[in-house]
Amino acid sequence: MKVFKYRGGDECVFKRDLKSIENDTFWAPTTEVLNDPCEGFVSSENLFDQISRVTNITGKRDKEINISSDSFRESIDDLIKIKDLVGIYSLSKSCTDELLWAHYANNHQGFCIEYDLKTLISFQHNDYSKFDIEYRNYPPKLNLNDIIKSEDSISFIRKLIGVKSKRWDYEKEIRVITPESGLQNYDYRALKAIYFGLRMPKEQRLELMKRLCGRSIKYYHIKLKDSSYQFTIEPLEDLYTTEEKYMYSIAPIDDYAVDPHTLDKKWVEFSSYLYKMAEITRREPYCNAVSNVDVSTDKSKLGKPVFFGQYEVSKFRYENLYLTTEEIDERYSRISDLDVKVGNT
Repeated sequence: MKVFKYRGGDECVFKRDLKSIENDTFWAPTTEVLNDPCEGFVSSENLFDQISRVTNITGKRDKEINISSDSFRESIDDLIKIKDLVGIYSLSKSCTDELLWAHYANNHQGFCIEYDLKTLISFQHNDYSKFDIEYRNYPPKLNLNDIIKSEDSISFIRKLIGVKSKRWDYEKEIRVITPESGLQNYDYRALKAIYFGLRMPKEQRLELMKRLCGRSIKYYHIKLKDSSYQFTIEPLEDLYTTEEKYMYSIAPIDDYAVDPHTLDKKWVEFSSYLYKMAEITRREPYCNAVSNVDVSTDKSKLGKPVFFGQYEVSKFRYENLYLTTEEIDERYSRISDLDVKVGNT
């Protein structure tokens, strides 16, 4: 799924944003610094009315129950404060909204980043989650059921910070939620394209292309349609193409990581794909060493194996890459630095 982040400002802000892209990071602030003063506003009246009804039944005969209800109220207040701890990365489903360009891209002088959402939130087991913003006329109301089911933290957080006034619905917002606020890392391949605003200075466009060369990023320019208020997208040539790929390396393959003798008999005819998968895996940008290549028993179907390449990203931390035979053939065909290529079986 494509999602978009509008960026830009004066020269200092531009340099900050460009540095963030170069370092493959994004900033996820708390609700306190977002531009909507009603962020995280929920109504607790219904919840406390429910608590009062329970204590009124028995509280007159038992002073301890009243004390417990007061403690419970304090616990609820503490639980609601979770919204002030998590990080929020606000994105949009649109890259052509004139108001978003005006409000978040320095009056059309900035740029807009296109991410692949799945890649953005699944980097090295980061505990990120995401949800669409719901737009309503009134804030959400908490009730006892929300508290009882609070073990499902993302549902609770969504109720706290997943609803905004309908006046904001033009933003078509989708949020990435991080366990803590602050600087976050992501797989650089999540960034697919950059759209330059109508008024973005040419020198900034060129600087951005130059410093991000080798990442296979696509570039576009926002234009106005003739006799219309609507925007259109015009592809731009990357003026700084290079054969040198960003973060490209060939990691070692551990001894016994590839062993066709261990394959189940039903997969023997696909044994050559073990070697192809190993070569693909060792070229993953974050791979330090390939530790194991095999057929996935969970993801494979009869006659249609899915291979996995397990690789070390740091000490005691591993990732798995899963590919079908068709995907392996396609990616393997694009490898240009093999001495000898493995043929199809």
